[in-house]
Amino acid sequence: MKHKLAKVDLNLLVAFDTLMTERGVTRAGRTLGITQAAMSNTLRRLRELFDDPLFVKVGQRMEPTARALELAGPVERALEQVRSALHQERFDPSESRQLFRIGMVDYASAMLLPRMLAHLDQIAPGVSIEVLDPGGHDEVAMLESGGADLVLSRFQWVPPKVLIHRLFQMDYVCIFRQDHPLVPGNAPLTLEAFLAARHVHYYPRGMENTAVDEALTQMGLERRIPGRLHSLVMVPYLLAESDLMAIVPAATAWYIAPPLKLRVEPIPIKQPKLRMAMAWHPRTDKSPAHIWLREEVKTILEGVAHDSGRMIGWTTD
Repeated sequence: MKHKLAKVDLNLLVAFDTLMTERGVTRAGRTLGITQAAMSNTLRRLRELFDDPLFVKVGQRMEPTARALELAGPVERALEQVRSALHQERFDPSESRQLFRIGMVDYASAMLLPRMLAHLDQIAPGVSIEVLDPGGHDEVAMLESGGADLVLSRFQWVPPKVLIHRLFQMDYVCIFRQDHPLVPGNAPLTLEAFLAARHVHYYPRGMENTAVDEALTQMGLERRIPGRLHSLVMVPYLLAESDLMAIVPAATAWYIAPPLKLRVEPIPIKQPKLRMAMAWHPRTDKSPAHIWLREEVKTILEGVAHDSGRMIGWTTD
């Protein structure tokens, strides 16, 4: 392995990354400011290094092989880390074109993304966010591998090998359509109505149950659940067109309930708080770009907390 690494010229990786973007030797050479002959020689060296054609001619374009597609992500991330190390002294979001990968389940996306993307459009139009679903995956491994720059999760304990910042805690709430027959007018949601209703059970992949259902089990009770979903997308639409109910985190309800005029009511039992934290790997702890990202996420979620303060059960740590 050391022998192979000794052969690696960083410029080769830059050339590979450029070829992945330009899909042509001439165009890649023009981007890098070198001749077509020099770029062709660089491609030859890349093929020898990785023992693969990497790019094959298809019409007017050079299309990547399966091996090239496997290399693309790791090479891009490696180059980004090198660039970050070389420019450690500053990060200008207004000029950056950096891609940040954030692992978070969809109820966290509902809280963060609307404001985050609008905010980036104003102060960092070249920065982009890729959302990764950590459900069913080892969240720490995502950070260790560099597959994610930041993970938003429940993190009921502090896992080893990563750094944690506690963001907030909140209750689950119940949402349902305005004219639900079990909760007429402005009547509060009673435990009897809650248990009598049919529920769509939403919980992200990797999460077996909600704190509410665990609390009900301890009371010897359970909800009537004809449908189970791992995605939040369909939940509000199902509720708007039926007599189903659902439980979701309070701050998520702040975003998904108003468009379809769904009611939001406290769940009539005592329940443990849902805690949310963000985690990152120590290698990005001092990176100006990643410090900026973490501060933006924290600030935006604090804004959500403030604006949804009248929503049931929201508190910040």
